[in-house]
Amino acid sequence: MTWEIFLGIAALFSFVVAIVKTVVPLTNAVTLLTERIDVLAEHMDSMEEKKSEAHKKLWQHNEAQDKMLQDHEQRLHDIDGKWYR
Repeated sequence: MTWEIFLGIAALFSFVVAIVKTVVPLTNAVTLLTERIDVLAEHMDSMEEKKSEAHKKLWQHNEAQDKMLQDHEQRLHDIDGKWYR
């Protein structure tokens, strides 16, 4: 085996090591980011459910207050009608 072949094999080996040394951290970073995005998506889904529940409760409370206000206005109307007679 001559020195040129040895140096060619060494250069090829160094190239492969450099590529692997670059690709492995990038693969790990992509995997970590994918996991975090999955967790973020789960949090967004749970926030969406909580938001829907909160809106439903607010509208139910609003409708109950509207009914109470209507009853109150009706009583005032009835009282006003009694005073004018």
